[in-house]
Amino acid sequence: MSEVYSVSGEYDLVALIRVADADSMAEVVTDQMLKLAGITRTHTMVAFRAFSRHDLERMFSIGLQ
Repeated sequence: MSEVYSVSGEYDLVALIRVADADSMAEVVTDQMLKLAGITRTHTMVAFRAFSRHDLERMFSIGLQ
């Protein structure tokens, strides 16, 4: 696992994993994560693009000048 965040809302945690392909992701989620005590369900999302901190600051600073 790459990073885990405690979050508010519908989910308690967000875990970021980095894998080479969809088969590897399926193995991590179904074969490894769901075997951990306390994990009752998961919701898997796939990221298509990563943004740099500079990109995010530029996107969310609109109208703050």
